[in-house]
Amino acid sequence: MCNRISQYSQPLRYAGHLGLANPVMLFDAADRRLGYNVGPGMHPLAIYPDESIRAIHWGYRPPWAVAENLPQTINARAETAATARYFRTLWRTGRVLVPADGWFEWRVEAATETGAPDTSPASRDIKERQPWYVRLKRDEPMYIAALSSVGETGRQTEGMGMVLVTATADAGLIDVHDRRPLVLAPQAARRWLDPSLPLRELELLARKDCVPASEFAWYRVGGDVNRLLADEPGLIEALA
Repeated sequence: MCNRISQYSQPLRYAGHLGLANPVMLFDAADRRLGYNVGPGMHPLAIYPDESIRAIHWGYRPPWAVAENLPQTINARAETAATARYFRTLWRTGRVLVPADGWFEWRVEAATETGAPDTSPASRDIKERQPWYVRLKRDEPMYIAALSSVGETGRQTEGMGMVLVTATADAGLIDVHDRRPLVLAPQAARRWLDPSLPLRELELLARKDCVPASEFAWYRVGGDVNRLLADEPGLIEALA
């Protein structure tokens, strides 16, 4: 699962690093804040095939799911999205990218006063959810595959929005759980946006082109990130 990202770089940095020729900013820059702690229900920026960059609600519930009182979803599994009722149409026609500077994971660890793990017998029964921050070692933007029901007209109604695509976590990337965001390097990310990409090639891209664990760095961060309204640079600083 991926339920918290950071997205604090300037949009032109994301566009330039991705190699967009004519990016168009279709959001109110005056209302946008730097996002060190962006979660579901918020409006992160998303990059569309027409090179527009829009602020899109994170969360999606199609009309039939509303009628059946089914929940909103925030992630789609790369392995099943092509056939899942929620996502199969978006998989073909709603592919977008969510640029990010990193994402957060939580791991249950032994608690100490400093937040560092403690393996002494007295502390083994005291557990807490320790947040970690994950970024590229090169400290460059990353591009998370996403699906959006909001088309290039920008019209958004109740239930419309986007989900992040997740993939199986490869060995070596934080021992938290078995899922991670489907992060693509710029070349693969541009292919993800190509509406003419054959479905077979799309399946191979999602399965084989995820940025490997060896290209990421990760470290413990402070517990303030647990508060969704918290949003400052200190949230992504490593604990001493």
